[in-house]
Amino acid sequence: MAYTVEQVIRPALQELLVQGSETPLEADEYRDTIFALNTWMADLEARGVDLGYTTVDSLSDVVTVPDGAIMGIVSNLALLIAPQFGAMPSNELYRKAKRGMNTIYKLGQVIIDSEYPHTLPRGSGNNPSPFFGDNFYHWNDGSVGDADANS
Repeated sequence: MAYTVEQVIRPALQELLVQGSETPLEADEYRDTIFALNTWMADLEARGVDLGYTTVDSLSDVVTVPDGAIMGIVSNLALLIAPQFGAMPSNELYRKAKRGMNTIYKLGQVIIDSEYPHTLPRGSGNNPSPFFGDNFYHWNDGSVGDADANS
């Protein structure tokens, strides 16, 4: 399901009890919260957590992250903007934010395949057969980290 910026910001403000379900916010309050969302997501990306987020400008823009990251974004955004609204976050909000950040880290990590040089022995017990197996890792094709392939 695609979420809009308003669907992310409104629950964050409701977590702080700043926004009643029927009360509209001022345009500058939305603008400040969108700025906080964009800068926080840019900070996450700079720290290596890539969720595929694209910068948003208005309440109708779609938040381009996996659905599993929405709870973490909402609760952590609420904590981020709490001082701006003079709100005191609850202990439950801190728990949700921590749980949500764990999910964000899991969704945003990039797993890189390891490359081993052909001179590295596999070690005992890592061959399919001790009599017919190759005792070293296979020759790399010269892609990642293989200095001997070009010589």
